[in-house]
Amino acid sequence: MTKEDFIHLVRDELDLPLSVDDLSSDFDHVVSWDSMHMLRLVAAVERETGSRVPVGRLLADRSLAAIYERVSAA
Repeated sequence: MTKEDFIHLVRDELDLPLSVDDLSSDFDHVVSWDSMHMLRLVAAVERETGSRVPVGRLLADRSLAAIYERVSAA
């Protein structure tokens, strides 16, 4: 999955107005980000990739870029 594919997935599934430039932003600076977005993102990534995502590890991440790195490395 490319960064562009990932941000499209985030935008489409979470209905957040984000761009690739927002990937490295801390969640405190992402528009309306909350824990429910994380759970919805995990479900969308699992559905898209067919692989399980380690939710516990993602909870420590502070940006979409960090999540993307974990997902793309799996």
